[in-house]
Amino acid sequence: MIKIRFTVKFLLMSSLLGTGMIFAQNQEQIIKEYINSSKGQFQRLDAGLKTFRIGNIDHSESLKGDVVGIEQTINGVPIFGSSANVLIRDGKVLSFADTFIKTYPNAIKGKESIQKEALVAQTIKKLNGLSMAKNIDGNEEPIKINTVYFVKGKELLLGYQFYIEEKETGNVWNTIISTEDGFILYQENITLSCNFHSDAYHHASDGSMAAMFPRFQENIKQETNFVLAPDNASYNVFALPVEAPTFGGRTLLTNPWDLTASSEGWHSDGTNHYTNTRGNNVYAYTDENNTNIPQFSPDGGAGRNFDFPLDITLPPQNYTSAAVTNLFYMNNKIHDVFYKFGFTESAKNFQTNNFGKGGSGNDAVLAESRDGRGYNNANFATPNDGFAPRMQMYLYEPKNMQNLFYNSPAVFTSRTPTTKTAQFGPALTVTGITANIAVTTPIDGCTAIAEDLTGKIALIQRGGASGCGFALKVKNAQLKGAVGAIIYDAPTSTPLAGQMGGTDSTITIPSVEIINSEGVAIVNQLASTPVNGTLKYDKPNYIYKDGSLDNGIVTHEYGHGISSRLTGTSVGCLNYTTDNEQMGEGWSDFFALMLTNRPGDNASVPRGMGTFAEGQSIDGDGIRPKKYSPNFAINDYTYGKTNGMKYNDTESSGTQITRADSHRIGFVWATMLWDLHWNYVDKYGYNSNVLADPNSGSARVLQLVMDALKLQPCSPSFIQGRDAILAAEMAKTNGVDKCMIWKTFAKRGLGVNASPGGLIGRWVGFDQPAPDLNDQVEDTTVPAECGVLAVNEATSNSKVISIYPNPVRNEFTIKTPSGMNLSGITTVSIYDFTGKLISSENINLNKQTTINASRLINGAYVVKISGSSINYSQKIIVSK
Repeated sequence: MIKIRFTVKFLLMSSLLGTGMIFAQNQEQIIKEYINSSKGQFQRLDAGLKTFRIGNIDHSESLKGDVVGIEQTINGVPIFGSSANVLIRDGKVLSFADTFIKTYPNAIKGKESIQKEALVAQTIKKLNGLSMAKNIDGNEEPIKINTVYFVKGKELLLGYQFYIEEKETGNVWNTIISTEDGFILYQENITLSCNFHSDAYHHASDGSMAAMFPRFQENIKQETNFVLAPDNASYNVFALPVEAPTFGGRTLLTNPWDLTASSEGWHSDGTNHYTNTRGNNVYAYTDENNTNIPQFSPDGGAGRNFDFPLDITLPPQNYTSAAVTNLFYMNNKIHDVFYKFGFTESAKNFQTNNFGKGGSGNDAVLAESRDGRGYNNANFATPNDGFAPRMQMYLYEPKNMQNLFYNSPAVFTSRTPTTKTAQFGPALTVTGITANIAVTTPIDGCTAIAEDLTGKIALIQRGGASGCGFALKVKNAQLKGAVGAIIYDAPTSTPLAGQMGGTDSTITIPSVEIINSEGVAIVNQLASTPVNGTLKYDKPNYIYKDGSLDNGIVTHEYGHGISSRLTGTSVGCLNYTTDNEQMGEGWSDFFALMLTNRPGDNASVPRGMGTFAEGQSIDGDGIRPKKYSPNFAINDYTYGKTNGMKYNDTESSGTQITRADSHRIGFVWATMLWDLHWNYVDKYGYNSNVLADPNSGSARVLQLVMDALKLQPCSPSFIQGRDAILAAEMAKTNGVDKCMIWKTFAKRGLGVNASPGGLIGRWVGFDQPAPDLNDQVEDTTVPAECGVLAVNEATSNSKVISIYPNPVRNEFTIKTPSGMNLSGITTVSIYDFTGKLISSENINLNKQTTINASRLINGAYVVKISGSSINYSQKIIVSK
């Protein structure tokens, strides 16, 4: 790698600094006047709860105003999670979405401690964390500690907020402790881990999460406004909109950056010019050893020519440079695309040098290819502005992989069992472990094992008592001297498609999983002869898929960073561990779909997610519960179906919990956004390239969603997410498309009267009732001004015409007034909520008044009755 250093001299005029300070003061005064206004929503709020501080000001070109992020304060100290996003235009507040506490606390407790560092160090040790953070160049830095108030019941407790990197697991915890005694008040794992394999919804605990985010060395003069001509570069990559290798071939691109977003190209941060896959927006490299330290990044030479061979039919070690190049390209391309839609420096985007345009800088993405923590996964950790996020892309295992090889008896040596590895314990080696296999007592290994397993490979059946996970079984075998473990499916188990989940850093033996019939065969054979086997990793012969080549997955992960940085204060505002309507997976899927839209696609083309990683064809189902489609026959998920979306999990502390299933819940949100895209396309036109035509429906809806992210409050519900989209549309067009938006959401149950109920998303213990995960109320009502079709259209005597029952199940009846002339044929037409004709039949109302509705799926419809003497429309709700 060649590194060339430039010294950029500049003058920073004090008048510019003064202008910025006055500008912030003006915005502060406008917000104060709004909060104190007798007409405002805070008119009855205690004066002590009306104080705040400005955290960020983002000028939005699309909203034609400033989005000001504020934090509620008491005694000058911010209240964690109490914030607001305010849209100001021409000196007026147009939108104010907040999570302020509205009732003055019964008590405010705590005071600053002279033992602050000691309390933090004590907590780090307790949680098995690293005591120092490192920047990308390997230099240690002290952990930053913030003082905040934490809301606990009706009290405010003074606390210290900081981040902890947990050793070995790589989990990163946003932590708040009491200033009094170091008691842990709050913990949140900021890493969003996305299993892109077909068992994603089984939700085994995942230890393969992102590691601590470093800061880039602060050697960049952030305030410089001078830029240099970009260094020429070329890249052989899967260029958007190609989603993955199965969707199309590579293209050799030259200088593909957008100079508005990346003014010095992709290989300069304004001070340093790089010839490898590093620049102002991202540093892409391999981390196969799971050290979170750059291992290998391809070098393009002085000409920055990143054209490397690729053959995905070979083991991935044959095309490392091509894979990392693709990851570098995608991170830069996503940066440039979303910059044009408002994810800029002042919106807390990811750049080392912000060129004096706001934000903190020093936080380019650390994109790790082939992360060594595990397989079949990807994740993204987003710290607050000024700290570098970490993207970790994994390899994806072959559909069928053999890690168990039989040595005896002879009748077994020809067997080739398919196995799955574990997310815990040591990785299998090429040499492997060879030993006799022994069945355990109890067979499920959930309690202490009776046999002496010294020098043997334990054979244990999957399943057993609640809470008896894979890791516990293997640990029990290890305690009895086993050198390895084989878990075989119980008769009723669903075979795993990915790794065995679990977390236990004390496990020192390898383990694999096999299907039930293979395990039963071993048990039966052991009744007559010993069975000897080897557990090993035959990697040179495995054909893995490389996640760095899947543009859809890369976009999905980057999308977590976008939604996290834009929502609320960008710290703790999309908490998937506690919020039961965390829509982060939904925004990420939506972004991935939007950037991989193909020329010629239309609403009738259903889209699966993660088909490449799943080993499917391009029209495969992917990993979500259904394909994305506005057609209810393909995807009938509505808001009401988020009820009951939960799973059992075990936290790193060992605590068993019931948790909201953020992947499936996010899928429902993305379904609604995908419907909205096609409705905008119907009105404004389609373009697979969202940058090609800003007036296309595709570009308009992406801009709308990005604007809404900035306007929604911390920890938004589906309702608040919908309302933010409506607020963004109102600010931009004054409601031109308001009714289209309402109808789109109402069709999926997010109408006027929809309710999220309680929003707690975590309960201690497996299989908890979790009432807050079962009280969402869906509704298909739209505002009166957005009535569907001509629902008031009728003849003068139609006031006594009616359709019942309503809601409808399998049929409905048309009631007409006595004496009404019903001669001739009457046409009964049924339209869906978008105005599409679903069915039409001609009947004689003198002979038939009942209409079959058995084929209608749940949702809102309009029944239109027309004939020589009748012209009537009525909305019906189908609920089965």
